[in-house]
Amino acid sequence: MSQSMASTGHLQARYIDDFEQTLERLSTAPSFSKLTHQIQLLGRAQKLLRTPAGVEALYSFAPRFDTAGVFLGGDWLDPGQLEPALAGPTLRAGGADATLESLSELRLLAIAERIATSDRLTADAARALLCEILAANLDLLFPVATEATRDTHNATLDRAQTLFDFLFARVGAGAILDALVAEVERVMAQRPIALGRVTSLLVAAERALATGDVDDAAAARATPWLRALRAPTELTTRVSRDDYPAALAELDDRALAAEAAVFGRSMTRHGLVCPAHADLAQHLCRAAPALLPVALDLDATGQAAWARHSDAIETLIQISVMQSTASAIYGLSRLLNDGMARLDTVLPGLDRLTRLALHPRVAHALTETDPRVPAMPRLVAGAIAVLGQPRGIDQGFNPTCQAARASCLWSCNDPARLLALLIEASETNDLVFDFENQPIRASETGLGMAKTLHTELDPVSLVLTPHLDRIYVEMGRRTALRPGDGHRWVNREMHGAWVAPDFAELIDLAAGGIAQFEAFIRLFHASYHPTFNGGREVEYAQPCGIAATDAAGSYIGWHAISIQRVARDPGGIWRVYFFNPNRDKGQNWGQGIETSTAGAGELAGESSLPFGQFASRLYVFHYHGHATGDPAAVPEADVDAIRELVAASWGARFTWLE
Repeated sequence: MSQSMASTGHLQARYIDDFEQTLERLSTAPSFSKLTHQIQLLGRAQKLLRTPAGVEALYSFAPRFDTAGVFLGGDWLDPGQLEPALAGPTLRAGGADATLESLSELRLLAIAERIATSDRLTADAARALLCEILAANLDLLFPVATEATRDTHNATLDRAQTLFDFLFARVGAGAILDALVAEVERVMAQRPIALGRVTSLLVAAERALATGDVDDAAAARATPWLRALRAPTELTTRVSRDDYPAALAELDDRALAAEAAVFGRSMTRHGLVCPAHADLAQHLCRAAPALLPVALDLDATGQAAWARHSDAIETLIQISVMQSTASAIYGLSRLLNDGMARLDTVLPGLDRLTRLALHPRVAHALTETDPRVPAMPRLVAGAIAVLGQPRGIDQGFNPTCQAARASCLWSCNDPARLLALLIEASETNDLVFDFENQPIRASETGLGMAKTLHTELDPVSLVLTPHLDRIYVEMGRRTALRPGDGHRWVNREMHGAWVAPDFAELIDLAAGGIAQFEAFIRLFHASYHPTFNGGREVEYAQPCGIAATDAAGSYIGWHAISIQRVARDPGGIWRVYFFNPNRDKGQNWGQGIETSTAGAGELAGESSLPFGQFASRLYVFHYHGHATGDPAAVPEADVDAIRELVAASWGARFTWLE
């Protein structure tokens, strides 16, 4: 054992001894001094909650919590009156209440496992409560990056996640199988490029099914997802992954066509690509290229693109598609079905990408995150994914919403530029942008928003984000002394000429308050709401900025998103459909404002909100001044309703200057 490990072990033992002694003092203390000992106990418990061994030690003391008076005088006294919905928010808030909540969960587990008893709660009821808490807080078991989690102190979330890992291991995945699958369905409706979290959810579901102790309905719901991930076809269930390529060679034409069709349908339905699908695609390139459109599940548009560019597409598959990059098949399918391949610049750009001499640092960055895959195939596969799933890009755990939004906007509006930037960054490990006819070289600027880059990103973002982040910050520095919000100049210079030239801002930075609120809201309606702008649609997705808020409606920070379109949903409500660079695009922003990601007319990867709710979080946007309607036509009641939402949430922290 190393000296540092021994030191850590001794420190942990000391924390455990301190906790036990404090618990004993609390147990024997008279009622008038209980509070003092409770406070001391919570401080010692918080230290133990940092590590799995500490959580396990706390659990060993759980049968003594009630008799010692740990919960005396607080909301956790009666376990039969606990509200599962409050557990997650309390744990995320941190502080003494989060520690009490953690000890309460450990008490529930002790009751459920019958090592503690309660006259208020049976073992079965305690287990049911725990399952409800776990199911409602899957993000603590399978973390996902949002503005709220990035703003939360890491130590708070780390303790909550360590606790939930312990609870989950004891309760078992089978108890929350239905919740696991529901989360997979919710996330996959967004069609993300990064699939690590979904894979973790499905692996947990797979473990649950293996026990056999699961609800039949939940098992039936989980099985199609696991087939899509592991073995969609009858042949893939019969032979090992290693033997599958040889088994393909034995199929006749009809059986091979059937195999390709099943793979294609499964991929389109679930958004997941089985690794064996890569083996099939490579086999078809060699033996039956006419079946590749079937394996890609191409529609009429995709088939037309295939007929025109089949040689180039086969080459891309041969270079980039392997078991570890199989998800690129889905991106390629979307790319062709969207007609993107008809743009003359896309396939030549991808072809040029395949011929690059990668800069050594870029190659290292690409292989460091996934050593199984050579750098070039991973980069090409990533480019295909981003072009086919532009709204599947995300910023991960990085404060780089601007860079993620830029990549999405270029993929949607100017894919040739995205490829040109990717080629430049891959060859030189650098980027050069012009800002008002003056060059900005990323390598010659200071740090960006991300001081250290978390690398759980798609390959394109992994290559571009460090440079885009620094360039964005440098553009902001060059506009810092100008009156008004610097995004007025930065957005158009960074993204392209298709960004609308006129700009509206709600915050008076010099005065530090909200200015001309009514004019701002009316102008947004006159610019984007078809009822008030003459029925005009959004021609190019446009960058904008929102005040990000948490589930309580409290201000978190400024956040870069893009307006994709405005349209009526299936219920006839006007909604703003937008791209949120957060990994999970379904969020609770407080005041009943919950972003929808499916079921309200969203395209894959879009979020949406009713127009007024979206406007209540907006603080900057671009527009075409010559193509707006009459702001005065917007009803006063609509403006007042938005004002109330702002004033009671993020606007409460600002002075209102009007």
